[in-house]
Amino acid sequence: MTIITKHLIKAHLGPFLFAFSALTGLLFLNAIAQRMENLVGKGLPWSIIGEFLILSLPHTVALTLPMSILVALLYTFSEMTAANELTAMSAGGIRPLRILMPPLVLGVGMAGVMLLFNDRILPSANHQLKNLVVDISETSPTFELRESVINRIHTQDRSRNIYLQASSIDRATNSLEE
Repeated sequence: MTIITKHLIKAHLGPFLFAFSALTGLLFLNAIAQRMENLVGKGLPWSIIGEFLILSLPHTVALTLPMSILVALLYTFSEMTAANELTAMSAGGIRPLRILMPPLVLGVGMAGVMLLFNDRILPSANHQLKNLVVDISETSPTFELRESVINRIHTQDRSRNIYLQASSIDRATNSLEE
């Protein structure tokens, strides 16, 4: 491995790790916030909540890994351009293809890893997560109607859902109004 190759890989590694952790953290928190209604107020043990969080992570990683690679490439090459490193490399006789080769090889390698990840790991994790959510809703059902919102009611056979909307709910008499 040449000095240029090592330099280019090191230059991409920091921005990639930062972008991956930042994007994964943000999208993971967003996904958890959207699904928090499945967990809150049901008295679930921490092991179930931990399993829920772990099974939610692969979907987020599948989205953020390609974005992180793109952000790292853009950041690294813009920084190298600002520091005139690319100009110095070109003036030193290094061809542009030689400069692009290490990120290109790493990108193709990551594409192969993501292909295997999306084919093997992600479907299994999504299936297990869906089964866990169904098990949670069956063992600890919490049904609460909200006003002026379309409420989805899961049926026992899981094949269909019932949707109910009420403009106002009288909690004292347990009655709904359109």
